[in-house]
Amino acid sequence: MSTTSPTPEPANDTGAASPELNEVWGVPEYLRVRLDPKPADPLYIVLSDLRQYVERARTSEALRVLDYGAGPSPYRSLFPKADYRRADYVVSPGLDYVVDAQSRIPEADNVFDLVLSTQVAEHLTDPDTYFREALRVLKPGGRLVLTTHGVWPDHGTPFDFQRWTAAGLARDLGRAGFVNVRTAKLTAGYRAHLFLALEALSGSGIVARGLRGAFARLFRSMVTFLRPSLHRFADKRWPHLRISELGSDPTSGPPFYLLIAAESEKPHA
Repeated sequence: MSTTSPTPEPANDTGAASPELNEVWGVPEYLRVRLDPKPADPLYIVLSDLRQYVERARTSEALRVLDYGAGPSPYRSLFPKADYRRADYVVSPGLDYVVDAQSRIPEADNVFDLVLSTQVAEHLTDPDTYFREALRVLKPGGRLVLTTHGVWPDHGTPFDFQRWTAAGLARDLGRAGFVNVRTAKLTAGYRAHLFLALEALSGSGIVARGLRGAFARLFRSMVTFLRPSLHRFADKRWPHLRISELGSDPTSGPPFYLLIAAESEKPHA
């Protein structure tokens, strides 16, 4: 789903309810494919790499965690003892904070040990304010764990505005005041190319959309049959391209990648 509005404004500046999104988010399968992706899943390559990266933040410590742009919070179970708070622009059941159009959070400074932001930044109308807000609500020394898209189709939820390079994301986090920014490229190189090839050949891809009738159904069935084996092959052949650590040099690593991740910290007072 893509957006046609360049300047969305929430109702009364207190967020926007979305029955359609809440219906999608309420389906158990939506959470399952993100927390426990299987090789038969169409998005397995990307979601398994993302899950592996977020897994590194897992902890049984009693932290105060903010899921910033939470959606249905698919990774909440990775923080079983946390005081886990959820913030979003789209109003959904159990939300702790409804942010405004600039992603401002109705919370005091220096509250959270960890801010988690997974596949949110591309949807922001004002990324600079979002990054500064993440910094503001973190305690000194607190961490931001953030992932977003490098290459991906438009997918408004409810809006979709931008993509980053690893270097661009590191720059923007540094401008917001974060330190020790460590970036990574996820689903890179051949893994990315295989994923895009399967997308093109599947029912949602441009190749498949050019086919008609029984041949199209046969073609889609063939791709569906082969996909799990190809996904397992990618895991075995290119595990190093799941997460390509860049450290403090975001210009390094594979030149082509689907997701970008960054860990950074709020300076100590």
